[in-house]
Amino acid sequence: MITFDPRQQAADRLIRPLREGKPELGWSGDPFLVLVFERLTQRWELWRNEPAPGQPDRHVLISKGPVGQDINEDAINLLIRQLVRMDTTRAGNSAEAISDMVDRENARLERQRDQQAVDATGEALAKFYHEAGRALGVTKTTFAT
Repeated sequence: MITFDPRQQAADRLIRPLREGKPELGWSGDPFLVLVFERLTQRWELWRNEPAPGQPDRHVLISKGPVGQDINEDAINLLIRQLVRMDTTRAGNSAEAISDMVDRENARLERQRDQQAVDATGEALAKFYHEAGRALGVTKTTFAT
């Protein structure tokens, strides 16, 4: 007996643009893409079937979604935009240019994380130094420049 599972219909609808293309986003599709939900980590993953000699079912991880992110049409469209940006077969998307772009983005994210850490600890440190100075009787602090 065949049982209808509405989750499968939703999954088919979401994977179709990845495999068949979405011209309005500049994506021609890739029939070797597989979208899965990793239950252990509670995140979706995009894999590509790339057979190798002796490994006909070899799959390569392309992308992971954030933990707990719902996979919906907006997430698929964002993923397609990222795939278009990283597609080395497109004009202007050389592997070197993509690598440089990834390096710049990683550096930006690292600076952002560093700034968030400074912002999160700055007020607490100022309060600590104020209280420590008060407890030790320090009324003025001069920093050499």
